[in-house]
Amino acid sequence: MASIYLKRLILIDAMKKLLLLCLFVILALTLSHFYNNFFSKGMLVGRYVNRNYNYPPLKVEIPYVSDTLTLLKNNKFESGYWGNGSYTVTHTLGGTEIELTYNYKYGRAGYETDVKRLNFGTPKIILDRDRNHYYEKIK
Repeated sequence: MASIYLKRLILIDAMKKLLLLCLFVILALTLSHFYNNFFSKGMLVGRYVNRNYNYPPLKVEIPYVSDTLTLLKNNKFESGYWGNGSYTVTHTLGGTEIELTYNYKYGRAGYETDVKRLNFGTPKIILDRDRNHYYEKIK
């Protein structure tokens, strides 16, 4: 009788340890998701350079040339490709989104996309996820 009781205690102890381990993993994954996908406006302000743009153009609204994008504190941006414009930052369950609005020869245009940080790196404004094309923050 005592051995059955002892076996149950050992099993319960093992289950508690497994539960704690599962909770720790869930917490770590949740914190990682928030750290890599959610940014305040202040964290996004700065200078970005265009990366991985050497492929045949697929989307007409994104740059396929060397370009620098500067996000300013007053919700304005400067870019060699888009010129001067404004931006808005929004948050969804999936993370942070940015919408760039600018003037071009036919009127006003905009581009909305995600902001991510891959593997705890620098923030990236995603231009084409399939081609790993993005603006990477340098300052």
